[in-house]
Amino acid sequence: MQTGRSVIALEPIVRREAPDWIFAVGDADAALAAALVGRKNGTPVAHLEAGLRTGDDTSPEEINRLLTDRLSDVLFTAESETGRNLRREGIPDDRIHFVGNVVADAVERLKDRARALDLPAVMELETESYLLALFRRERNVADAERLETLLGELDAAAMETGRPTLLVMEPRLAASVHRHRLEHLLPPLNVIEPVGYVELVALIRDAALVLTDGGEVRDSATLLGVPSITVRTEPLRGQTISQGLNRVCAGDAVGLADAVDGALKMRRKPQRPELWDGHAAERIAEVAFTTAPATV
Repeated sequence: MQTGRSVIALEPIVRREAPDWIFAVGDADAALAAALVGRKNGTPVAHLEAGLRTGDDTSPEEINRLLTDRLSDVLFTAESETGRNLRREGIPDDRIHFVGNVVADAVERLKDRARALDLPAVMELETESYLLALFRRERNVADAERLETLLGELDAAAMETGRPTLLVMEPRLAASVHRHRLEHLLPPLNVIEPVGYVELVALIRDAALVLTDGGEVRDSATLLGVPSITVRTEPLRGQTISQGLNRVCAGDAVGLADAVDGALKMRRKPQRPELWDGHAAERIAEVAFTTAPATV
């Protein structure tokens, strides 16, 4: 239904504005909707963050990734190994462009503004004293049993480490907590309202550890030198793990509290995987303005 509503809303805009390109970003339902609208209306489609794979084709996000990649004229990848995924699926080289990670562009552009906010001081928190948790993936927050486990592990981490644990109450998470009557698991946590990206970068920057299922959150933490734990069935970014700042916890979150202690001992150091240099958008623009899209 969400994908359908996005298609219905987007198609008249595309027909009216006649854009030169449609950029479908990531693996949300809106990305697939954008690819469908572009493909059916003859507008070239470029997919940012193309080629990411978990191997679980029952996952809503994986379905979106697979279909958006197949429908797109140009595929922009954030790391070299995702390009190999696309080639294994039969997508020709002339449609694949390794440009780096646009999250690095955002972090580089906004990190000074984020630092100036000094949010930990505003919230009466010491720098590197707190855990920051943000979860929004359907598989983690929709199922009652999985969500109860996740919140229980966050409670245990907060109590065992003695550190304030900030839980960003995203709309999907809030609705699921209410629907499954899990409000009793929230008191050990410091629940905060959703924040904008600049504020999120500020909170990530001064956290002791980030706990998340969001790729952009994990990537931001890696770029800022903050250790993180990803709660997903499969990792999506091999480079954040190989760089040593990210660990993966099982998709059901069991053992998350135990993993926190080890992750807190990881050395803080900003990491820059290949082409995560703040210039991905420039490379994307160069391709978009100089390359005629190939026929899928």
